[in-house]
Amino acid sequence: MRIGVVTKWFSSGQATVARYWRDAFDQLGHETFVLARPGSGPRAGGSGVDDPVWDAPGVTHASQQEVPTNEYARWASDNDLEAAFFDNAYEFGEIRDGLRANGVRTVGRFVWEHFSQDDVEPAGDAFDVIYSVTDAEHERYGRMGIEPVRVHMGIHPELLAIEPHRDGERITLVWPGSFMGRRKPLDEALEAFARVPDPRLRFLLRGQVERKAGKLKKAARKDPRIEVLLEDQPTAEHLQSFANCDVCLTPSRWEGLGLPLYEATAFGMPIITNDDPPMNEVVRDGLNGLLIKSHPDGTTRSGIDAKSPDVGDMARAIEAIADDELRSRLSAGALEVRERLSWSRTVADLESLLATATG
Repeated sequence: MRIGVVTKWFSSGQATVARYWRDAFDQLGHETFVLARPGSGPRAGGSGVDDPVWDAPGVTHASQQEVPTNEYARWASDNDLEAAFFDNAYEFGEIRDGLRANGVRTVGRFVWEHFSQDDVEPAGDAFDVIYSVTDAEHERYGRMGIEPVRVHMGIHPELLAIEPHRDGERITLVWPGSFMGRRKPLDEALEAFARVPDPRLRFLLRGQVERKAGKLKKAARKDPRIEVLLEDQPTAEHLQSFANCDVCLTPSRWEGLGLPLYEATAFGMPIITNDDPPMNEVVRDGLNGLLIKSHPDGTTRSGIDAKSPDVGDMARAIEAIADDELRSRLSAGALEVRERLSWSRTVADLESLLATATG
């Protein structure tokens, strides 16, 4: 089958999942074609990093983020597409008229913090099937009157091929800050870390943009245990640097999928996050990480509750995870969870999703 994938196509969570989906379709014997949408905001021009994973065949670059109807139709015709997969695309009329009306089966997924009740009807017009990748969004879609297909995210083989290198002397907590937006409670994390004076602890603050650079550099000057890395890296370098850390500290006010949760699990890394969905779908307190308390902090634009982590409870978790015995036990638990998050299940789910979409 000839399948199109509409996505960003540079280092980002959405693009990484799309790349993994493409691998799964290739594994199932299908031929895939990418329509690469340009980024927006601080990443409007892409990452600017030379990274071989994005230098792939069958990629067409869209003229703009909201792809016009005729551009969808031309892309489908040029590649003789039979199905097209989307992630968080809202140009419903263009997708309907450029693809679905021309006989292309359309399959969409939305992150639950963006998708609202107002989107239900136009999304139904644009897509043959809507699918979900977390229990939280699956249940929310159901309450909205949608019958989504559930695809379970697993650990991609790319991650399993990486061998962590840890020095055993320092305990490095990594903060996967990505675009350093409001979703990530950075101030609370810095305050919680400051409350734990253990000299073995290190805090690696990672991001992909220079946003909040002044605040981060000030924090690093104040506490020499803090390191700031605000630059994109090639995928292999990024993943190795991530894997070399000891603990993933990744609370979130809200979350779509939470790709760092799966990356940390692949590397046998304990995770500290708040006890809210979908983070607590991957992390079980005392098994592969520590779940911390949170409190309401407004709502997202779609109406779901935003949550801020409790600073005192986060400090408690950071202090606890400095214990070598506990950290070792949680690391073993992460490997146990990794076995359950099999890539073969994801491939099978995508095969079922494709069969549903094509009737």
